[in-house]
Amino acid sequence: MGPKIPGMDRLRSSPSNKIEEELMSIHAEIDMVNKKIDETSNRIQKLEADHVHLATRLDKMDTGLTNEAKVLFDSINEMGKQNSNEIDILKRVVDVAQRRLIILEADMKELGK
Repeated sequence: MGPKIPGMDRLRSSPSNKIEEELMSIHAEIDMVNKKIDETSNRIQKLEADHVHLATRLDKMDTGLTNEAKVLFDSINEMGKQNSNEIDILKRVVDVAQRRLIILEADMKELGK
């Protein structure tokens, strides 16, 4: 490697800092998405537990469902589907963010060479 050119360190550190900022931003996004996934997953588990509890109670009572109960079950099922769709979308966002992170880390390694 030849003699150092004045200002080269400054040029090298600038993209590295930008990449580090981008990496920190991506990590923050991933943490936020993971938190949202956990919250949604917990809501789904609670809904499923409530559904099982209601189904068990109805089976024990051995009576037909009222219209209100049917609407309630349909609402619970629809909410579960929507939450599952949200989780799938969030998982895709995390996958994209992780791919971007890998690319940026590879770029940082290239800059370090």
